[in-house]
Amino acid sequence: MFPPLVAAFVALSPICNTPAIAQSVDIQRGATLFGQACIGCHDGGGNIIQPGATLFTKDLERNGVVTEDDIYRITYYGKGRMPGFGESCTPRGQCTFGPRLKEDEIKLLAEFVKLQADQGWPNVASNGD
Repeated sequence: MFPPLVAAFVALSPICNTPAIAQSVDIQRGATLFGQACIGCHDGGGNIIQPGATLFTKDLERNGVVTEDDIYRITYYGKGRMPGFGESCTPRGQCTFGPRLKEDEIKLLAEFVKLQADQGWPNVASNGD
């Protein structure tokens, strides 16, 4: 009788709420990746190269970017003046000359950008990274 009670306590404990913890970690990883690969052009969701192609919802939607998959594809393959960051990005002239990102990293970036756009790009707290 005691082990099921302990199991129920552990399962319901906020400390063991792994989906929430995992989501928080993913958001932080997305923010870190954004800071490493994207912030140079897209600080605060803006765009220093093409002012009409910001990462704010109104500009994303106007430019046909509505879903995380859309953001993923543009980040992977590039579009217009934005280079692609995917490991298999082609043609070469459309891709970054810098470090390439793995598929799971681009997926995290797409999730992070979509979340930030949906929230109006609130300030992202830095943990001193």
